[in-house]
Amino acid sequence: QFSEFEFITDDGLFQLMLKHGRVKVRTTAEEQERKNKEREKKCQLYRKAIEQLFRKRQAGELDEVTLALSAQLLIANPDITTVWNIRRQTLEHLQLSDENKQERLVEELHMTEKCLRVNPKSYGSWHHRCWVLTTMPTPKWDQELALCNKYLDLDERN
Repeated sequence: QFSEFEFITDDGLFQLMLKHGRVKVRTTAEEQERKNKEREKKCQLYRKAIEQLFRKRQAGELDEVTLALSAQLLIANPDITTVWNIRRQTLEHLQLSDENKQERLVEELHMTEKCLRVNPKSYGSWHHRCWVLTTMPTPKWDQELALCNKYLDLDERN
């Protein structure tokens, strides 16, 4: 178990970490190296997922796995228009019945809300929401207006 304390010295910011009664001081250079390794690992996983998504699209495999992959990618970075397009094509390809379509598109609205929490100004997220609402058998425009008002209250430039 770690207990963390931060303090500032003349040399810069350090983190004091106590483990089993022993003190370890991690300098900013060590902390930066750790963060760089963590960031690189995330980038590698992201690149693998996007390559897999593009392979599936090229092979015409527009299925539930494609939707799951695209959701993971978009929640991490909602600004990739191509991934939104793949997601839309997949939903169109599945040709859902009206009952399933309504349920699926409500879930889609929830997914776009997660993306908007990451980046409220994501054009792709907003455009996809518009597509979902115009595709839904029975859209709930009052809920959509409430969401838009919420984002306008947070930042009037939205």
